Amino acid sequence: MSRRLCTHKERQMGQKDLAAKQFERSPEVFADIINALIFEGGRVVFPKDLQPAPTESLYPAEDGMLRNQYSDVSKYEIRDGRIAMQYTLENQSRPDYKILLRKAGYEGAIYRQQYDGKDTYPAITLVLYWGDAAWNTSSDLHKFFRKKRIHGMARKYIDNVRLHMYSMRCLPRETRQRFRSDMRVVVDYLAEGEKYIPTDQEIVDVEATMRMLYALTGETNFIDNMEELQKRREEGGEITMGYAVSMYVERGRQEGRQRGIQEEKIRNATAFVKESVLQKQSKEYIKGMLQTCFQLKEEEADSLYREGYEREHEAEISALT
Repeated sequence: MSRRLCTHKERQMGQKDLAAKQFERSPEVFADIINALIFEGGRVVFPKDLQPAPTESLYPAEDGMLRNQYSDVSKYEIRDGRIAMQYTLENQSRPDYKILLRKAGYEGAIYRQQYDGKDTYPAITLVLYWGDAAWNTSSDLHKFFRKKRIHGMARKYIDNVRLHMYSMRCLPRETRQRFRSDMRVVVDYLAEGEKYIPTDQEIVDVEATMRMLYALTGETNFIDNMEELQKRREEGGEITMGYAVSMYVERGRQEGRQRGIQEEKIRNATAFVKESVLQKQSKEYIKGMLQTCFQLKEEEADSLYREGYEREHEAEISALT
């Protein structure tokens, strides 16, 4: 694989990560993810009880220097003025067989910080996997080390760390139905693909949702009409996926009509050039008619004239003639 292709793919994955972070920072979306995946759809965590938590922690590297590590989105759940829980979301665009070690590092830093503080609270990390490739990495630390030569009596002393990973592109319908925020639109579209049927669910954060869908699918329709969708929202109109899709369809029809008109114009202009060349009309006359009657730009008229002349005379002419 070329370096340029690798760089392009890395840039794409970077855009996915940024779009996911922007999307999940919303307290409504974040709470919805926690409720849908951890509490099986129950309304246990509420947006008003969430506060941003640090996403940076430090660890000593092999060279003895301190290095920083970042999780994607992390929030405290506040109850009675104190931290009751810390939830962290980690987005992945491709499988990472060492992610268990990263998770241990994130949560280890959270617990170490509590050692010097007053409050203690549990930490939960969820990995949201947005990639297409199968995720076949170990689901816990015991399995991660299963191929290592470790004495049987020592193995039971190894503390386990479990990976809570969700493949967001292929969540079963039962799980997707638990979502109540804009995330429902995203997971339904990814899971159903060409069979996707838009619903009347209102999209709350139009920009973040459209950018998320664009980053995950590469379909430019999601951002081509974003300004129009936002304008409708500002005017008090409701935005649903059904309305957004209808705009994409209408835009495609308009573009198709414009292409048809342009193609017909070029066909007629080509026929005019052929007839004019046979009648030995001058280049200036032909180009002038192409620009005035067919509304072609000068370079378009020149190119069409050259093609017609060469086709009738079976010889190339200089671009300067």
